Amino acid sequence: MAEATNDLHRDLEAVSRALQELHKQILEAERPHGSSRDRIALLDRLLNDPDWAWLRALSKLIADLDEGLDKDMVLTPAEAEAAAGQVRALVFGVGEARDDAFLERYRPLLQKSPGLASAHGALKQMVDALPPHRLIN
Repeated sequence: MAEATNDLHRDLEAVSRALQELHKQILEAERPHGSSRDRIALLDRLLNDPDWAWLRALSKLIADLDEGLDKDMVLTPAEAEAAAGQVRALVFGVGEARDDAFLERYRPLLQKSPGLASAHGALKQMVDALPPHRLIN
C-alpha cells in the first residue's frame, strides 16, 4: 500500500507541473510576453485586474495542490481522489464544483492555441489515471 501512495504523490506532483504548464500556455495565448517590464505589469494584472479574475481559480488550485503535497509525503487514495476531482471540475467542467466563469474564458482559448490544447491533452491523460478511475490495490 505504501508504494501505491508514493505513486499517488508522484502522480499528483506531475499533475501540478502540468497545471503550471497549462497556466503558462493560457498566459501565452492571452497576452504574448515581451520585456521583463511587461512581465512585471502582467503579474500585477494577474493579481489585481478584474479581467484576470477568472484565472485566479487555476492559480489557487495549483497553490493548494502544491501546499498539500508539501505537507503529505504519503497520500491516501481519498486525498488523491479529492485533488483529481478539483482538477476535473475546474479544467474539464466535470462535477458539481465546476467553475463556469473559468470555463467560459478557458474553452475558447483551447481553440486558438495549439500549445494550450496540447497542455490540456497531457493534463487530461494524467488526471484520467488518478482515482477514482485508477484502481488502487
